[in-house]
Amino acid sequence: MGLYDLADRLNWQQACTFLGIKRSAFFKLVQKGKVRAYGMDRNRFYLKSELQAYLEQKMREKAN
Repeated sequence: MGLYDLADRLNWQQACTFLGIKRSAFFKLVQKGKVRAYGMDRNRFYLKSELQAYLEQKMREKAN
């Protein structure tokens, strides 16, 4: 098995659903470096744990 738990890996469609955003908004986050992509080309994936941390950070920012 690789470095990451397979249950933690999401493709871009799953990541969009998890975050509740559209594809274009998701890839803007990736382009800005707010969401990290792993792998290459068609094997690219995103870590659910990192997406959860991103959501928690956004909630903390809104609370302040």
